[in-house]
Parts: sequence; C-alpha cells; structure tokens
Amino acid sequence: MLDKIKSELKKLDILIVEDGKDIINIMDRTFKMVVNNIALANDGVEALEHYKNKKPDLILTDLRMPHMDGVEFVKKLREEDLNTPIIVITAYEEDLEEEDRKLVNAIFSKPINFIALINKIDELI
Repeated sequence: MLDKIKSELKKLDILIVEDGKDIINIMDRTFKMVVNNIALANDGVEALEHYKNKKPDLILTDLRMPHMDGVEFVKKLREEDLNTPIIVITAYEEDLEEEDRKLVNAIFSKPINFIALINKIDELI
C-alpha cells in the first residue's frame, strides 16, 4: 500500500504557500522525498499567480502571511475553483472562521505530523 501511495504522490503537482523560510525549507525537503513537482509561494499573491499559470493538483497553505493571508487566498481561489484540494497548515487554527473551514479539505496544526498529512493527501487524491 505504501508503494501505491508513493507512486500516486510522485505524479502530483503540489503548491506550498508559506512565508516562514525555515518551515518552507523543511516542507520542501520533506516533500521532495515523495513528490516530483513542488512549487513554492511566499504569500497568497504569489500563490494566485502560480495557480493561474499552472493549476496544481493540491495546495498546502499557511494562514498568517504578508500581502494576502491564507484565508483571503482560499476565498479568491474558491471563486474560480471548487475542486482543487486545499489543506491548511497553521499554528493559528483559531484564525479560521467556521464558514472558512468549509472552503478547505483539511486543517493541520504546526508542528506537522507528516505521516498523518501524507495519509490525508492520499485520501484526497
């Protein structure tokens, strides 16, 4: 089963939206072990630009970021796309209102349990 998950993950295009340099480096290195195509964005503005150019299969986003936070990014994205899975990864889960929670497929608190995250991604794809 693990081989099947790895095989499916390898094919994904994942967009990671995170402004913390240390966190984005850890996520990038970790995901590169199981995913071939990873794009990085530092905020919601960069993430929307990337999305318009190359629609990812999955989006992982933080909430608190400069220029455009994760909530605003998700709302704008959902105006165009209701299908792309979005997972919020945050230290501030309380920032996500109930109606905004309905716009995302999952929420993970930092520090991230990578195995649980991979299992959720497998469930969503």
